[in-house]
Amino acid sequence: MKSLHILGNHRVEIAEFPLPEPKANEVLVKVAASGVCGGEMHAFRGENAMAMNGGHEVSGIVADPNGHPQWDEGDRVGVFTLGGCGKCRWCRMGRDTFCEEVGTPAACHSEYIAVRANAMVKLADDVSAGAAVLLCGDGLGVPYGGTVRAGVGKGDVTCVFGCGPVGLGMVLMQRFMGCWPIAVEPVEARRKLALRVGAWQTIDPAAEENLTARLRELTDGIGPDACFECSGRQDTLDCAMDATKCEGIICQVGHGKQQLDPQKLIIKRNLTIFGNWVSHPGWYPDMLCLYRQGLPIERLITLETSFENAQEAYSRLEQGLEGKVILTWA
Repeated sequence: MKSLHILGNHRVEIAEFPLPEPKANEVLVKVAASGVCGGEMHAFRGENAMAMNGGHEVSGIVADPNGHPQWDEGDRVGVFTLGGCGKCRWCRMGRDTFCEEVGTPAACHSEYIAVRANAMVKLADDVSAGAAVLLCGDGLGVPYGGTVRAGVGKGDVTCVFGCGPVGLGMVLMQRFMGCWPIAVEPVEARRKLALRVGAWQTIDPAAEENLTARLRELTDGIGPDACFECSGRQDTLDCAMDATKCEGIICQVGHGKQQLDPQKLIIKRNLTIFGNWVSHPGWYPDMLCLYRQGLPIERLITLETSFENAQEAYSRLEQGLEGKVILTWA
Protein backbone atom coordinates (compact mmCIF):
# COMPACT_ATOMS: atom_id res chain seq x y z
CA MET A 1 0.00 0.00 0.00
CA LYS A 2 0.94 3.66 -0.24
CA SER A 3 1.69 5.61 2.91
CA LEU A 4 3.09 8.96 3.89
CA HIS A 5 6.68 8.79 5.14
CA ILE A 6 7.89 11.67 7.33
CA LEU A 7 11.57 12.07 6.54
CA GLY A 8 12.45 14.95 8.85
CA ASN A 9 14.34 18.04 7.71
CA HIS A 10 11.01 19.53 6.55
CA ARG A 11 10.36 16.74 4.05
CA VAL A 12 7.72 14.06 3.49
CA GLU A 13 7.18 11.56 0.68
CA ILE A 14 4.74 8.90 -0.47
CA ALA A 15 6.28 5.43 -0.22
CA GLU A 16 5.29 1.78 -0.46
CA PHE A 17 4.78 -0.11 2.80
CA PRO A 18 3.37 -3.57 3.60
CA LEU A 19 -0.40 -3.83 4.01
CA PRO A 20 -1.15 -4.13 7.74
CA GLU A 21 -2.47 -7.48 8.95
CA PRO A 22 -5.18 -6.96 11.61
CA LYS A 23 -4.74 -8.84 14.88
CA ALA A 24 -7.56 -10.80 16.48
CA ASN A 25 -9.01 -7.70 18.16
CA GLU A 26 -8.65 -5.48 15.08
CA VAL A 27 -10.34 -4.72 11.77
CA LEU A 28 -8.84 -3.43 8.54
CA VAL A 29 -9.96 0.07 7.52
CA LYS A 30 -9.44 1.80 4.18
CA VAL A 31 -8.60 5.42 4.95
CA ALA A 32 -10.91 8.10 3.55
CA ALA A 33 -9.56 11.17 5.36
CA SER A 34 -6.68 11.74 7.75
CA GLY A 35 -6.01 14.86 9.79
CA VAL A 36 -2.56 16.34 10.32
CA CYS A 37 -1.92 17.11 13.98
CA GLY A 38 0.25 20.03 15.03
CA GLY A 39 2.26 17.58 17.11
CA GLU A 40 3.59 16.03 13.91
CA MET A 41 5.58 19.18 13.22
CA HIS A 42 8.27 18.00 15.66
CA ALA A 43 9.03 15.01 13.44
CA PHE A 44 8.65 17.09 10.27
CA ARG A 45 11.27 19.56 11.51
CA GLY A 46 13.49 16.92 13.12
CA GLU A 47 16.73 15.54 11.77
CA ASN A 48 15.74 11.88 11.56
CA ALA A 49 13.11 10.06 9.51
CA MET A 50 10.20 8.35 11.25
CA ALA A 51 9.63 4.65 10.65
CA MET A 52 6.44 5.70 8.85
CA ASN A 53 4.24 8.63 9.97
CA GLY A 54 2.46 10.01 13.04
CA GLY A 55 -1.10 10.17 11.75
CA HIS A 56 -3.73 9.35 14.38
CA GLU A 57 -6.92 11.22 13.40
CA VAL A 58 -8.81 9.34 10.73
CA SER A 59 -12.08 8.22 9.17
CA GLY A 60 -12.58 5.51 6.60
CA ILE A 61 -14.43 2.45 5.39
CA VAL A 62 -14.24 -1.07 6.84
CA ALA A 63 -12.33 -3.20 4.32
CA ASP A 64 -12.17 -6.40 6.38
CA PRO A 65 -14.24 -6.87 9.57
CA ASN A 66 -11.90 -9.73 10.53
CA GLY A 67 -14.77 -11.71 12.04
CA HIS A 68 -16.10 -8.94 14.32
CA PRO A 69 -19.91 -9.12 14.11
CA GLN A 70 -20.53 -5.44 14.92
CA TRP A 71 -18.87 -4.39 11.65
CA ASP A 72 -19.66 -5.09 8.01
CA GLU A 73 -17.49 -4.53 4.98
CA GLY A 74 -18.27 -1.09 3.61
CA ASP A 75 -19.30 0.50 6.92
CA ARG A 76 -18.27 4.15 7.11
CA VAL A 77 -16.41 4.67 10.39
CA GLY A 78 -14.75 7.31 12.49
CA VAL A 79 -11.71 6.11 14.41
CA PHE A 80 -11.11 7.41 17.93
CA THR A 81 -7.72 8.86 18.78
CA LEU A 82 -7.40 6.41 21.66
CA GLY A 83 -9.03 3.04 22.28
CA GLY A 84 -8.94 0.95 25.43
CA CYS A 85 -9.60 -2.67 26.32
CA GLY A 86 -13.37 -2.14 26.23
CA LYS A 87 -13.88 -4.02 29.50
CA CYS A 88 -12.40 -2.03 32.40
CA ARG A 89 -14.30 0.58 34.36
CA TRP A 90 -12.72 3.47 32.47
CA CYS A 91 -13.73 2.00 29.12
CA ARG A 92 -17.27 1.27 30.31
CA MET A 93 -17.55 4.97 31.21
CA GLY A 94 -16.30 6.01 27.76
CA ARG A 95 -13.01 7.20 29.28
CA ASP A 96 -10.72 4.85 27.34
CA THR A 97 -8.01 7.52 27.67
CA PHE A 98 -7.23 6.25 31.17
CA CYS A 99 -7.37 2.51 30.41
CA GLU A 100 -4.16 0.67 31.30
CA GLU A 101 -4.23 -0.99 27.87
CA VAL A 102 -5.00 2.16 25.91
CA GLY A 103 -3.58 2.40 22.42
CA THR A 104 -3.67 4.78 19.49
CA PRO A 105 -4.14 3.93 15.81
CA ALA A 106 -0.73 3.94 14.17
CA ALA A 107 0.50 5.62 10.98
CA CYS A 108 -2.95 6.68 9.79
CA HIS A 109 -1.63 8.69 6.84
CA SER A 110 -1.84 5.47 4.84
CA GLU A 111 -4.19 3.74 2.43
CA TYR A 112 -5.07 1.10 5.03
CA ILE A 113 -4.78 0.86 8.82
CA ALA A 114 -5.50 -1.83 11.41
CA VAL A 115 -7.80 -0.53 14.15
CA ARG A 116 -9.13 -1.99 17.39
CA ALA A 117 -12.67 -3.20 16.71
CA ASN A 118 -14.01 -1.32 19.77
CA ALA A 119 -12.24 1.96 18.92
CA MET A 120 -14.56 3.11 16.14
CA VAL A 121 -18.04 4.48 15.64
CA LYS A 122 -20.32 3.99 12.64
CA LEU A 123 -20.90 7.26 10.82
CA ALA A 124 -24.34 8.58 9.97
CA ASP A 125 -24.97 9.87 6.46
CA ASP A 126 -24.91 13.51 7.64
CA VAL A 127 -21.31 13.22 8.89
CA SER A 128 -18.68 13.75 6.20
CA ALA A 129 -15.30 12.05 6.29
CA GLY A 130 -13.61 15.34 7.20
CA ALA A 131 -16.08 16.16 9.95
CA ALA A 132 -15.59 12.66 11.39
CA VAL A 133 -11.85 13.28 11.69
CA LEU A 134 -12.63 16.23 13.97
CA LEU A 135 -15.48 14.62 15.90
CA CYS A 136 -13.52 11.47 16.70
CA GLY A 137 -10.10 13.02 17.12
CA ASP A 138 -8.17 15.66 19.04
CA GLY A 139 -9.09 18.45 16.64
CA LEU A 140 -12.49 18.92 18.24
CA GLY A 141 -12.23 16.58 21.22
CA VAL A 142 -9.63 18.63 23.08
CA PRO A 143 -11.49 21.94 22.53
CA TYR A 144 -14.77 20.31 23.56
CA GLY A 145 -13.31 18.72 26.67
CA GLY A 146 -11.44 21.84 27.78
CA THR A 147 -14.40 24.15 27.17
CA VAL A 148 -17.03 21.97 28.83
CA ARG A 149 -14.88 21.06 31.81
CA ALA A 150 -14.08 24.76 32.34
CA GLY A 151 -17.81 25.41 32.63
CA VAL A 152 -17.76 28.54 30.46
CA GLY A 153 -20.86 29.69 28.66
CA LYS A 154 -22.99 32.59 27.53
CA GLY A 155 -21.48 35.97 28.29
CA ASP A 156 -18.13 34.71 29.58
CA VAL A 157 -14.96 36.28 28.23
CA THR A 158 -12.34 33.66 27.46
CA CYS A 159 -8.76 33.91 26.28
CA VAL A 160 -7.06 31.34 24.05
CA PHE A 161 -3.24 31.44 23.95
CA GLY A 162 -2.00 29.91 20.70
CA CYS A 163 -4.18 29.43 17.62
CA GLY A 164 -2.89 26.29 16.03
CA PRO A 165 -5.57 23.74 15.11
CA VAL A 166 -6.51 23.01 18.74
CA GLY A 167 -6.53 26.68 19.74
CA LEU A 168 -8.74 27.52 16.77
CA GLY A 169 -11.06 24.72 17.88
CA MET A 170 -11.21 26.32 21.32
CA VAL A 171 -12.24 29.65 19.78
CA LEU A 172 -14.88 27.98 17.61
CA MET A 173 -16.34 25.93 20.44
CA GLN A 174 -16.43 28.79 22.92
CA ARG A 175 -18.05 31.20 20.48
CA PHE A 176 -20.74 28.60 19.77
CA MET A 177 -21.29 28.27 23.53
CA GLY A 178 -21.96 32.02 23.75
CA CYS A 179 -18.55 33.14 25.02
CA TRP A 180 -16.51 36.12 23.83
CA PRO A 181 -13.12 34.57 22.96
CA ILE A 182 -9.92 36.62 22.80
CA ALA A 183 -7.27 34.94 20.63
CA VAL A 184 -3.61 35.62 21.48
CA GLU A 185 -1.44 34.56 18.55
CA PRO A 186 1.80 35.99 17.09
CA VAL A 187 1.21 34.75 13.51
CA GLU A 188 -0.98 37.12 11.50
CA ALA A 189 -2.46 34.36 9.31
CA ARG A 190 -3.63 32.49 12.38
CA ARG A 191 -5.15 35.62 13.89
CA LYS A 192 -7.19 35.97 10.71
CA LEU A 193 -8.25 32.33 11.01
CA ALA A 194 -9.27 32.99 14.62
CA LEU A 195 -11.56 35.78 13.46
CA ARG A 196 -13.00 33.45 10.83
CA VAL A 197 -14.00 30.88 13.47
CA GLY A 198 -15.47 33.40 15.90
CA ALA A 199 -12.86 35.32 17.90
CA TRP A 200 -14.20 38.51 19.47
CA GLN A 201 -10.74 40.09 19.64
CA THR A 202 -7.29 39.04 18.45
CA ILE A 203 -3.99 40.16 19.96
CA ASP A 204 -0.46 39.98 18.62
CA PRO A 205 1.54 39.44 21.83
CA ALA A 206 4.70 40.79 20.19
CA ALA A 207 2.98 44.13 19.70
CA GLU A 208 1.95 44.49 23.35
CA GLU A 209 4.25 45.97 25.95
CA ASN A 210 2.10 44.45 28.70
CA LEU A 211 -0.18 41.63 27.54
CA THR A 212 -1.75 41.15 30.96
CA ALA A 213 -2.71 44.82 31.10
CA ARG A 214 -4.24 44.59 27.63
CA LEU A 215 -6.36 41.59 28.62
CA ARG A 216 -7.59 43.40 31.72
CA GLU A 217 -8.35 46.46 29.63
CA LEU A 218 -10.67 44.34 27.49
CA THR A 219 -12.42 42.87 30.55
CA ASP A 220 -13.35 45.86 32.73
CA GLY A 221 -10.09 45.59 34.61
CA ILE A 222 -10.60 42.13 36.11
CA GLY A 223 -9.29 39.73 33.46
CA PRO A 224 -10.87 36.90 31.43
CA ASP A 225 -13.23 34.47 33.13
CA ALA A 226 -11.14 31.58 31.81
CA CYS A 227 -7.86 31.21 29.96
CA PHE A 228 -6.86 28.28 27.73
CA GLU A 229 -3.12 27.72 27.26
CA CYS A 230 -2.69 25.89 23.93
CA SER A 231 0.92 26.58 23.02
CA GLY A 232 2.92 24.83 25.75
CA ARG A 233 5.06 27.92 26.43
CA GLN A 234 6.17 29.24 29.81
CA ASP A 235 5.46 32.87 28.96
CA THR A 236 1.87 32.18 27.92
CA LEU A 237 1.22 30.08 31.03
CA ASP A 238 2.64 32.89 33.18
CA CYS A 239 0.40 35.41 31.43
CA ALA A 240 -2.65 33.18 31.92
CA MET A 241 -1.83 32.94 35.62
CA ASP A 242 -1.47 36.71 35.90
CA ALA A 243 -4.41 37.74 33.72
CA THR A 244 -7.23 35.36 34.70
CA LYS A 245 -9.76 37.01 36.98
CA CYS A 246 -9.97 36.07 40.66
CA GLU A 247 -11.77 32.74 41.09
CA GLY A 248 -11.32 32.15 37.37
CA ILE A 249 -10.27 29.04 35.47
CA ILE A 250 -7.08 28.11 33.62
CA CYS A 251 -7.13 25.13 31.25
CA GLN A 252 -3.73 23.76 30.21
CA VAL A 253 -3.65 21.76 26.96
CA GLY A 254 -0.34 22.80 25.35
CA HIS A 255 2.66 20.48 25.63
CA GLY A 256 6.03 21.91 26.60
CA LYS A 257 8.54 22.40 29.40
CA GLN A 258 6.69 24.54 31.94
CA GLN A 259 6.86 25.24 35.65
CA LEU A 260 4.00 26.22 37.91
CA ASP A 261 4.11 28.20 41.15
CA PRO A 262 1.00 27.06 43.08
CA GLN A 263 1.14 30.19 45.24
CA LYS A 264 0.04 32.22 42.21
CA LEU A 265 -3.22 30.28 42.34
CA ILE A 266 -3.77 31.03 46.00
CA ILE A 267 -2.66 34.45 47.16
CA LYS A 268 -5.59 36.84 46.66
CA ARG A 269 -6.69 34.86 43.57
CA ASN A 270 -8.47 31.53 44.34
CA LEU A 271 -7.73 30.32 40.82
CA THR A 272 -8.42 26.83 39.49
CA ILE A 273 -6.11 25.17 36.97
CA PHE A 274 -6.68 21.83 35.25
CA GLY A 275 -5.29 19.89 32.33
CA ASN A 276 -7.08 18.34 29.38
CA TRP A 277 -5.33 15.59 27.46
CA VAL A 278 -6.54 14.14 24.15
CA SER A 279 -10.22 13.21 23.76
CA HIS A 280 -12.56 10.68 25.36
CA PRO A 281 -14.53 8.42 22.99
CA GLY A 282 -17.48 8.90 25.36
CA TRP A 283 -17.67 12.56 24.31
CA TYR A 284 -18.60 11.67 20.72
CA PRO A 285 -22.42 11.62 21.16
CA ASP A 286 -22.47 15.08 22.73
CA MET A 287 -20.12 16.53 20.11
CA LEU A 288 -22.26 15.01 17.36
CA CYS A 289 -25.33 16.62 18.94
CA LEU A 290 -23.62 20.05 18.89
CA TYR A 291 -22.63 19.49 15.25
CA ARG A 292 -26.23 18.77 14.34
CA GLN A 293 -27.32 21.87 16.24
CA GLY A 294 -25.12 23.98 14.00
CA LEU A 295 -21.57 23.91 15.42
CA PRO A 296 -19.67 24.86 12.21
CA ILE A 297 -16.71 22.53 12.60
CA GLU A 298 -15.93 22.58 8.87
CA ARG A 299 -14.61 26.13 9.37
CA LEU A 300 -11.61 24.58 11.09
CA ILE A 301 -10.71 22.69 7.92
CA THR A 302 -8.81 25.24 5.85
CA LEU A 303 -7.09 22.76 3.53
CA GLU A 304 -8.37 19.43 2.25
CA THR A 305 -6.02 17.98 -0.32
CA SER A 306 -4.65 14.76 -1.80
CA PHE A 307 -1.81 12.91 -0.12
CA GLU A 308 0.17 13.65 -3.27
CA ASN A 309 0.25 17.27 -2.09
CA ALA A 310 1.38 16.42 1.44
CA GLN A 311 4.72 18.23 1.17
CA GLU A 312 3.03 21.55 0.47
CA ALA A 313 0.35 20.89 3.08
CA TYR A 314 2.90 20.22 5.84
CA SER A 315 4.92 23.26 4.84
CA ARG A 316 1.88 25.52 4.97
CA LEU A 317 0.85 24.14 8.37
CA GLU A 318 4.38 24.67 9.71
CA GLN A 319 4.25 28.30 8.60
CA GLY A 320 0.96 28.85 10.42
CA LEU A 321 -0.99 29.40 7.20
CA GLU A 322 -3.59 26.69 7.80
CA GLY A 323 -6.01 25.56 10.49
CA LYS A 324 -6.87 21.87 10.25
CA VAL A 325 -5.34 20.07 7.28
CA ILE A 326 -7.14 16.97 5.96
CA LEU A 327 -5.38 14.56 3.61
CA THR A 328 -7.31 12.23 1.29
CA TRP A 329 -6.46 9.58 -1.26
CA ALA A 330 -7.35 10.64 -4.81
